[in-house]
Amino acid sequence: MKFSYPKSSIAMKSFLIVFFATISILFFACTSSEKKTNTSADSNAVQTAGLTYTCPMHPEVISNKPGQCPQCNMDLVEKKAEASTDNSHDGHQH
Repeated sequence: MKFSYPKSSIAMKSFLIVFFATISILFFACTSSEKKTNTSADSNAVQTAGLTYTCPMHPEVISNKPGQCPQCNMDLVEKKAEASTDNSHDGHQH
């Protein structure tokens, strides 16, 4: 004896499978593993706190502690202090 489901039950199961598959795909697509990089306001706050670390390949990635770049997993390196572009010659005379 073969047992068969009514057609409406099969259609409902198919609908539920497609529905949950779609929801799962959307959920995983929206929760990607990439982390947000610092914006200019965030990076200014981090830079004034002391030592900063950055990725050699992604200079927009800035951190206040050593670690790894969220984009390429390279080790973050200490960011050198930028030279001043002030040419006013304050502090010495000609």
